[in-house]
Amino acid sequence: MDKKDKNLLEEMSNPESPNPEKSKSSSEEAILKEPQLLKPISILDTKISDFVKWVQNISLFKLAVVLSQSALLFALVSYVIAIPNRKKQEIQEARNVLRKESGYEHSDGRIAALKVLNKSCQGNPGLKAVKAKMVNLTLNPCQSLSFTQGLLKVNKYSMDLSYSNLTGADLSGASLVGINLQGSNLEGANLTNANLEGANLTGVNLQGANLAQANLKKAKLRNSNLDNSNLYKANLDTADFYEANLVNTRGLWANFHDAIFYRANLQSANLNRADLRGADFYKANLENASLRFTNLSSKTNGRGAQLKPANLREAKLKGADLWGAKMWSIFQIKQAKNWQETNRMPNWEQQIKQARLPRLRIALLKPENRHSLFDAYELGMRRAANRRVEIWVISYSSGVDNEAKIINQLIKDGIDGIVLTPEDPVKSLDALKLARDAGVAILTVDFCFDPMDAEDLAIACYSTDSFQMGYDSGQYIAEWTQKNLLTNFPSKSVQIALVDGAIYDRYYPYLQGVLKAINESGISFKIIDSVSVAFDSDIIKVKKLLKDNPDVQILWGGSNIATEMAVAAVAESGLIRKVKVFGIVDLSRNKAKMLLDPNSPLELMIDQSGLQIGYDAVKTTISVLRQEIGGVDYKVYPVKHRLLTQDDRDLVSDLLKDLSLE
Repeated sequence: MDKKDKNLLEEMSNPESPNPEKSKSSSEEAILKEPQLLKPISILDTKISDFVKWVQNISLFKLAVVLSQSALLFALVSYVIAIPNRKKQEIQEARNVLRKESGYEHSDGRIAALKVLNKSCQGNPGLKAVKAKMVNLTLNPCQSLSFTQGLLKVNKYSMDLSYSNLTGADLSGASLVGINLQGSNLEGANLTNANLEGANLTGVNLQGANLAQANLKKAKLRNSNLDNSNLYKANLDTADFYEANLVNTRGLWANFHDAIFYRANLQSANLNRADLRGADFYKANLENASLRFTNLSSKTNGRGAQLKPANLREAKLKGADLWGAKMWSIFQIKQAKNWQETNRMPNWEQQIKQARLPRLRIALLKPENRHSLFDAYELGMRRAANRRVEIWVISYSSGVDNEAKIINQLIKDGIDGIVLTPEDPVKSLDALKLARDAGVAILTVDFCFDPMDAEDLAIACYSTDSFQMGYDSGQYIAEWTQKNLLTNFPSKSVQIALVDGAIYDRYYPYLQGVLKAINESGISFKIIDSVSVAFDSDIIKVKKLLKDNPDVQILWGGSNIATEMAVAAVAESGLIRKVKVFGIVDLSRNKAKMLLDPNSPLELMIDQSGLQIGYDAVKTTISVLRQEIGGVDYKVYPVKHRLLTQDDRDLVSDLLKDLSLE
């Protein structure tokens, strides 16, 4: 290749480089004046013309070399030119999928199509996806580039799904930051834990929607319909509810910092325990609304300065419940209409003037048949309380109906918190839901609800691992049996009877655990009988079991009452030296004495750390009620149990001293 050909090839490979041997023609000067985006095309046209002339003067071999090096350039140019058309086709295909699959509840294609549109910074107003399952869908704002006056600009775009029909859709856990759903129908939709920060929900129908724990910070909800919706623990900081409907809305424990409720309709809304500091209720309708223990006082900024309190000027308060509400000043409520017709604490004015933390009242429900562990709970709770916290201990006869009566009375008394072991994981829910709706902080001990049931019901639970307790007791039975019954006869069959409390669901894991340990022990245990007990009167069942099975050697108790009845039945039947009792039983003065007595049938009891649980339960409840911790998400606090046997004399004595039971 001669020098001229080589220079031309280099020029073809870099079409934008100038040719120093050529002077600028008038046509080239015109090109320079054309828009910037047309320059590459004009230059390319010029070079192609030169290329044709050059081809006429070179050999076929030289032409092949040049074409092989230029092919990539032409392919790249063709690809770039075709990008817009391919993008349009991709977007159109995505929208076609959304139309075709609009009638399906489950559709991976719909989710993929929405993600394609969002990635391309495109929307789909009028989307139809009734009852669609789109859990954890992510459609966060995308970014695009544009040239403005020769400068590169980054644009943020939020998904546009305005005027869509998403009735009954499941968008729980979805990330929809800044999304535009203006005018859409989301009636009955599930948006629990969804992130809708800054979303445009103007004029949206959210009637009956579930927005529990959703993030709606700075969301626009003007003229929206949230009647009968659930805003439990939602973050609505600075949200705009201008002329919105929130009739019968549940906003328990929600954050409404600086929210705007100008002329909004909140009749019969439940805002108990909500944080309403800085909220503007100018001319809002709060008739018959429940604002028990709400915070209407002022906020402080980072420098400690007081900011604006909740504004109740011209708000309608007839029939509203303001029991225990924290206010900034006396005239704050007097700016509202019909404030005299609200329900308030008798000394509400005095509390405002004193500017002290309100006195908290926390109740412990103490079943009459479970004194030992609950004695420890009570002592721990009293140690955790201070001068601004009262501990109420309510003893009652076991049973769901009695439990419900106590809870209803505590609600009327304006109790702040309840610590209890529910009588039944299902039947106890009705009464506890009433307490929750009244703004009562519920904390369970020795039992944890299923997280789905407890999500908007309780604040926490403290509980041991029931299955593990049963399993550990079974393992100890095997160790004791090997040491005391099978030393000389290792293959001998050992007869054991079960006195369980599995009549209650919460005690069933004890039974499952002990059976697993016994089966895995390798010892020939023979379960000869089993009875379930729940009351002191059931001792008759245990006595009959002992009478019908004179060869029984071990009794296992599957609950506190079951173990107590087993010990009592053995003693009353005169079988103290013959039958040994192992079981799930709480530490108490009497039981500790039995455990320390070498002539007692009781060989095993379990310390469930009742003192520590009671102490921690009150501290947790106070922190939630005082809003000292962020949110009120349901938490499970595991408690480590300890097996106490007749060999642990020093440890048992120390525990008794700690409990102040000696």
